[in-house]
Amino acid sequence: MLLTAALYYLDSSGVVPWALAVCTLHELGHVAAIRLLGGRVSMLRLTCVGAELRLSARYPLGAGRQLLAALAGPAVNLLLAPAVAGAAARWGEGAFLFAGLNLALGAFNLLPVAQLDGGRALCALLALLGAGEWAETALRVVSLVLAGGLAAGGCLLFLRGAVNVTLPLTAIWLLTASPVEKARLALEE
Repeated sequence: MLLTAALYYLDSSGVVPWALAVCTLHELGHVAAIRLLGGRVSMLRLTCVGAELRLSARYPLGAGRQLLAALAGPAVNLLLAPAVAGAAARWGEGAFLFAGLNLALGAFNLLPVAQLDGGRALCALLALLGAGEWAETALRVVSLVLAGGLAAGGCLLFLRGAVNVTLPLTAIWLLTASPVEKARLALEE
C-alpha cells in the first residue's frame, strides 16, 4: 500500500487511478469465473505488483476449470481494450489510456511465468495433458528466463532515462517470488 501511495504521489500524468481500475476489473474477471465454475476465493492479497487470489480448498476446481479461471482476468482486459478504444471518440483521451492499460495488463499476464496467469494456465493445461514432474521444472526455467529478460530490459530502459520503474520492479518481483513462495509453502507443511 505504501508503494502504491508513493506511485500515486509521484504520478503527474494520472495513470495510477486508471491502472487501479484496470487491475480491479482484471481480478473481478477471475472472481466471476471462479464463482461461475463452482469455486470460492478464500483469500485476496494485495501487493505493490498486483493481487493474488487463493482458491478455497472446500470448493476445489479441476485442472480444466483452473485453466478457465486463470484466463478469465486477461480475457476481461483483452475484451475491454478494443471496446473502449472504439468508444474513445465519445469518451475522450482517457479512454485510449484505459484501453492501452487493459491491453498491456492482459497481454503481460499471459506470459508463461509461474506467478502470472499465463503460468497458471500453462500448469493447468499441462495437468490436463497428463504431463509429469518435468512440466514444473520446465515452467520454472521458462519463468526465470522471461523474468530475467524483463529485468534486464527494465533496467536498460531505466538507465536510458525512462522514469517508469514499473517494469524493473515487476521483473524483480517475478525473479524473487518463486523461491520465497516455495519456502513459505515448505514452512506451512
